[in-house]
Amino acid sequence: MISRDRMLSAENSSSSRCFAMIRFVCFAVWIGCVTVPLLAQKPKEQDSAQQAPAAGEQLPVARSAPATPYPLDSFTEFSAVMVGSRVEPGEGSSEGHIYRSGNLMRTEDPGKRGYFITDLATGETYGMSEAGCMHDSHPFIRTFPFSAMKPGATVTRTTAGKETVEGHSCQIENVAVSLLNFANALQMRVWEAEDLQGFPIKIEFLLPGGHDAIVRYRNVFLGPQDPTLFIHPESCEPLPKRQPTPKSAPAPKKPNPVG
Repeated sequence: MISRDRMLSAENSSSSRCFAMIRFVCFAVWIGCVTVPLLAQKPKEQDSAQQAPAAGEQLPVARSAPATPYPLDSFTEFSAVMVGSRVEPGEGSSEGHIYRSGNLMRTEDPGKRGYFITDLATGETYGMSEAGCMHDSHPFIRTFPFSAMKPGATVTRTTAGKETVEGHSCQIENVAVSLLNFANALQMRVWEAEDLQGFPIKIEFLLPGGHDAIVRYRNVFLGPQDPTLFIHPESCEPLPKRQPTPKSAPAPKKPNPVG
Protein backbone atom coordinates (compact mmCIF):
# COMPACT_ATOMS: atom_id res chain seq x y z
CA MET A 1 0.00 0.00 0.00
CA ILE A 2 1.43 3.35 -1.09
CA SER A 3 1.90 5.78 1.77
CA ARG A 4 0.30 9.21 1.77
CA ASP A 5 3.75 10.88 1.80
CA ARG A 6 4.86 9.02 -1.32
CA MET A 7 1.63 9.96 -3.11
CA LEU A 8 2.08 13.63 -2.22
CA SER A 9 5.71 13.50 -3.35
CA ALA A 10 4.70 12.04 -6.71
CA GLU A 11 2.00 14.68 -7.15
CA ASN A 12 4.44 17.48 -6.35
CA SER A 13 7.01 16.10 -8.79
CA SER A 14 4.39 15.87 -11.54
CA SER A 15 3.20 19.42 -10.83
CA SER A 16 6.77 20.73 -10.99
CA ARG A 17 7.38 19.07 -14.36
CA CYS A 18 4.08 20.45 -15.67
CA PHE A 19 4.89 23.96 -14.45
CA ALA A 20 8.37 23.80 -16.00
CA MET A 21 6.88 22.71 -19.32
CA ILE A 22 4.38 25.59 -19.26
CA ARG A 23 7.17 28.09 -18.55
CA PHE A 24 9.26 26.66 -21.41
CA VAL A 25 6.34 26.89 -23.86
CA CYS A 26 5.71 30.50 -22.79
CA PHE A 27 9.41 31.24 -23.32
CA ALA A 28 9.29 29.78 -26.84
CA VAL A 29 6.26 31.92 -27.68
CA TRP A 30 7.99 35.00 -26.21
CA ILE A 31 11.23 34.63 -28.18
CA GLY A 32 9.21 33.87 -31.30
CA CYS A 33 7.21 37.08 -30.91
CA VAL A 34 10.25 39.29 -30.40
CA THR A 35 12.08 37.72 -33.36
CA VAL A 36 9.20 37.86 -35.85
CA PRO A 37 9.31 41.66 -36.42
CA LEU A 38 12.91 41.42 -37.64
CA LEU A 39 12.14 38.46 -39.89
CA ALA A 40 9.17 40.29 -41.33
CA GLN A 41 11.24 43.25 -42.50
CA LYS A 42 12.53 41.65 -45.67
CA PRO A 43 9.23 40.95 -47.46
CA LYS A 44 7.80 44.20 -46.13
CA GLU A 45 10.66 46.23 -47.58
CA GLN A 46 10.44 44.32 -50.85
CA ASP A 47 6.72 44.97 -51.17
CA SER A 48 7.06 48.66 -50.41
CA ALA A 49 9.89 48.93 -52.91
CA GLN A 50 7.45 48.23 -55.70
CA GLN A 51 5.73 51.55 -55.04
CA ALA A 52 7.14 54.94 -55.95
CA PRO A 53 7.98 56.81 -52.71
CA ALA A 54 6.16 60.05 -52.01
CA ALA A 55 8.13 63.28 -52.23
CA GLY A 56 10.24 63.92 -49.15
CA GLU A 57 9.97 60.40 -47.71
CA GLN A 58 13.58 59.42 -48.39
CA LEU A 59 16.81 61.25 -47.86
CA PRO A 60 18.78 62.36 -50.93
CA VAL A 61 21.61 59.97 -51.70
CA ALA A 62 24.88 61.02 -53.31
CA ARG A 63 24.77 58.52 -56.19
CA SER A 64 28.14 59.57 -57.58
CA ALA A 65 30.00 59.01 -54.31
CA PRO A 66 31.85 55.69 -53.93
CA ALA A 67 30.77 53.17 -51.32
CA THR A 68 32.25 53.89 -47.88
CA PRO A 69 32.55 51.82 -44.71
CA TYR A 70 29.47 51.33 -42.56
CA PRO A 71 29.89 53.79 -39.63
CA LEU A 72 28.55 51.39 -36.98
CA ASP A 73 31.21 48.80 -37.81
CA SER A 74 33.78 51.03 -36.11
CA PHE A 75 32.37 50.24 -32.66
CA THR A 76 33.17 46.68 -31.67
CA GLU A 77 33.65 47.13 -27.90
CA PHE A 78 30.98 49.11 -26.05
CA SER A 79 27.94 49.09 -23.80
CA ALA A 80 24.94 51.41 -23.71
CA VAL A 81 21.29 51.74 -22.75
CA MET A 82 19.16 51.45 -25.89
CA VAL A 83 15.85 53.34 -25.95
CA GLY A 84 13.38 52.44 -28.70
CA SER A 85 13.78 50.03 -31.63
CA ARG A 86 13.40 49.78 -35.39
CA VAL A 87 9.83 48.47 -35.05
CA GLU A 88 8.53 51.17 -32.68
CA PRO A 89 7.07 54.17 -34.52
CA GLY A 90 8.38 57.59 -33.56
CA GLU A 91 10.29 57.97 -30.30
CA GLY A 92 10.39 54.45 -28.89
CA SER A 93 10.06 53.84 -25.15
CA SER A 94 11.37 50.29 -24.71
CA GLU A 95 14.62 50.37 -22.75
CA GLY A 96 17.36 47.79 -22.20
CA HIS A 97 21.13 47.42 -21.94
CA ILE A 98 23.15 46.33 -24.95
CA TYR A 99 26.76 45.13 -25.03
CA ARG A 100 29.13 44.35 -27.89
CA SER A 101 32.47 42.55 -27.96
CA GLY A 102 33.80 41.75 -31.41
CA ASN A 103 31.04 40.06 -33.40
CA LEU A 104 29.00 39.19 -30.31
CA MET A 105 26.15 41.38 -29.10
CA ARG A 106 24.18 40.92 -25.90
CA THR A 107 20.78 42.62 -25.75
CA GLU A 108 18.58 42.53 -22.68
CA ASP A 109 14.83 42.21 -22.99
CA PRO A 110 13.10 45.49 -21.96
CA GLY A 111 10.55 43.37 -20.06
CA LYS A 112 13.44 41.88 -18.04
CA ARG A 113 12.39 38.33 -18.92
CA GLY A 114 15.80 37.35 -20.26
CA TYR A 115 18.59 38.31 -22.62
CA PHE A 116 19.85 37.47 -26.10
CA ILE A 117 23.30 36.86 -27.53
CA THR A 118 23.67 37.34 -31.29
CA ASP A 119 26.68 36.48 -33.42
CA LEU A 120 26.76 39.30 -35.99
CA ALA A 121 28.98 37.20 -38.29
CA THR A 122 26.49 34.33 -38.60
CA GLY A 123 23.23 36.00 -37.52
CA GLU A 124 22.56 33.25 -34.97
CA THR A 125 20.83 34.20 -31.71
CA TYR A 126 20.61 32.43 -28.36
CA GLY A 127 17.82 33.56 -26.03
CA MET A 128 18.13 32.83 -22.32
CA SER A 129 15.58 33.03 -19.52
CA GLU A 130 14.65 31.12 -16.37
CA ALA A 131 12.64 28.78 -18.58
CA GLY A 132 15.65 27.66 -20.60
CA CYS A 133 17.58 28.47 -23.77
CA MET A 134 16.28 28.83 -27.32
CA HIS A 135 18.27 29.11 -30.57
CA ASP A 136 17.27 31.02 -33.72
CA SER A 137 19.11 31.53 -37.00
CA HIS A 138 18.28 35.25 -37.23
CA PRO A 139 19.59 38.33 -35.37
CA PHE A 140 17.49 39.63 -32.50
CA ILE A 141 15.63 42.84 -33.37
CA ARG A 142 17.47 44.98 -30.81
CA THR A 143 20.84 44.33 -32.50
CA PHE A 144 19.60 46.41 -35.44
CA PRO A 145 21.12 48.47 -37.09
CA PHE A 146 24.47 47.04 -35.95
CA SER A 147 23.34 43.83 -37.66
CA ALA A 148 22.19 45.56 -40.86
CA MET A 149 25.28 44.92 -42.97
CA LYS A 150 25.18 41.82 -45.17
CA PRO A 151 27.58 40.37 -47.77
CA GLY A 152 27.48 42.40 -50.97
CA ALA A 153 25.95 45.50 -49.34
CA THR A 154 27.18 48.97 -50.28
CA VAL A 155 27.07 52.10 -48.13
CA THR A 156 26.68 55.75 -49.10
CA ARG A 157 27.28 58.53 -46.56
CA THR A 158 26.61 62.25 -46.90
CA THR A 159 27.10 64.95 -44.27
CA ALA A 160 24.00 66.79 -43.07
CA GLY A 161 25.25 69.43 -40.61
CA LYS A 162 25.74 69.56 -36.85
CA GLU A 163 23.43 69.52 -33.82
CA THR A 164 23.71 69.17 -30.04
CA VAL A 165 21.75 66.19 -28.68
CA GLU A 166 21.43 65.63 -24.92
CA GLY A 167 24.57 67.66 -24.30
CA HIS A 168 26.65 65.97 -27.03
CA SER A 169 27.89 67.96 -30.03
CA CYS A 170 27.09 65.73 -33.00
CA GLN A 171 27.95 65.44 -36.65
CA ILE A 172 24.87 64.38 -38.63
CA GLU A 173 25.18 61.90 -41.48
CA ASN A 174 22.65 60.52 -43.93
CA VAL A 175 23.50 56.85 -44.38
CA ALA A 176 22.07 54.61 -47.10
CA VAL A 177 22.72 50.86 -47.08
CA SER A 178 21.93 49.08 -50.35
CA LEU A 179 21.35 45.36 -49.83
CA LEU A 180 21.16 42.64 -52.44
CA ASN A 181 17.59 41.65 -53.43
CA PHE A 182 16.19 44.91 -52.02
CA ALA A 183 14.98 47.57 -54.45
CA ASN A 184 15.08 50.32 -51.79
CA ALA A 185 18.11 51.18 -49.68
CA LEU A 186 17.90 51.28 -45.89
CA GLN A 187 17.80 55.00 -45.10
CA MET A 188 19.06 56.37 -41.77
CA ARG A 189 19.99 59.71 -40.30
CA VAL A 190 22.75 59.28 -37.70
CA TRP A 191 23.84 61.71 -34.96
CA GLU A 192 27.51 60.94 -34.20
CA ALA A 193 28.73 62.29 -30.83
CA GLU A 194 32.09 64.02 -31.17
CA ASP A 195 33.00 63.36 -27.52
CA LEU A 196 32.29 59.64 -27.98
CA GLN A 197 34.53 59.07 -31.01
CA GLY A 198 31.54 59.44 -33.32
CA PHE A 199 29.32 56.86 -31.59
CA PRO A 200 25.70 57.19 -32.83
CA ILE A 201 23.69 58.42 -29.84
CA LYS A 202 20.61 58.91 -32.03
CA ILE A 203 19.48 57.10 -35.18
CA GLU A 204 16.37 57.92 -37.18
CA PHE A 205 15.10 55.29 -39.60
CA LEU A 206 13.31 56.82 -42.58
CA LEU A 207 10.69 54.27 -43.54
CA PRO A 208 8.21 54.04 -46.41
CA GLY A 209 4.92 55.76 -45.67
CA GLY A 210 6.47 58.23 -43.23
CA HIS A 211 6.39 55.77 -40.29
CA ASP A 212 9.84 56.80 -39.11
CA ALA A 213 11.40 55.32 -35.96
CA ILE A 214 13.97 56.87 -33.61
CA VAL A 215 16.45 54.97 -31.43
CA ARG A 216 18.66 56.61 -28.79
CA TYR A 217 21.74 55.27 -27.04
CA ARG A 218 22.53 56.59 -23.56
CA ASN A 219 25.17 55.88 -20.89
CA VAL A 220 27.60 54.88 -23.62
CA PHE A 221 30.84 53.27 -22.49
CA LEU A 222 33.54 52.62 -25.09
CA GLY A 223 36.04 49.93 -24.20
CA PRO A 224 36.49 46.20 -23.57
CA GLN A 225 33.52 44.31 -22.14
CA ASP A 226 33.35 41.50 -19.61
CA PRO A 227 33.66 38.30 -21.71
CA THR A 228 31.37 36.41 -19.31
CA LEU A 229 28.45 38.53 -20.56
CA PHE A 230 28.54 36.67 -23.88
CA ILE A 231 28.59 33.07 -22.66
CA HIS A 232 25.66 30.89 -23.71
CA PRO A 233 24.94 27.14 -23.57
CA GLU A 234 26.41 25.14 -26.41
CA SER A 235 23.13 23.37 -27.04
CA CYS A 236 19.73 25.09 -26.97
CA GLU A 237 16.26 24.15 -28.15
CA PRO A 238 15.66 25.39 -31.73
CA LEU A 239 12.97 27.99 -32.11
CA PRO A 240 9.89 26.29 -33.61
CA LYS A 241 9.46 27.27 -37.24
CA ARG A 242 6.34 29.25 -38.08
CA GLN A 243 4.07 27.27 -40.33
CA PRO A 244 2.91 29.13 -43.45
CA THR A 245 -0.77 29.99 -43.48
CA PRO A 246 -2.51 27.58 -45.85
CA LYS A 247 -4.26 29.20 -48.77
CA SER A 248 -7.99 28.63 -48.86
CA ALA A 249 -9.25 26.65 -51.81
CA PRO A 250 -11.34 28.64 -54.31
CA ALA A 251 -15.06 28.20 -53.90
CA PRO A 252 -16.60 25.84 -56.47
CA LYS A 253 -18.48 27.52 -59.26
CA LYS A 254 -22.21 27.21 -59.10
CA PRO A 255 -23.74 25.42 -62.11
CA ASN A 256 -25.79 27.58 -64.42
CA PRO A 257 -29.50 26.92 -63.93
CA VAL A 258 -31.08 24.95 -66.72
CA GLY A 259 -34.15 26.70 -68.05
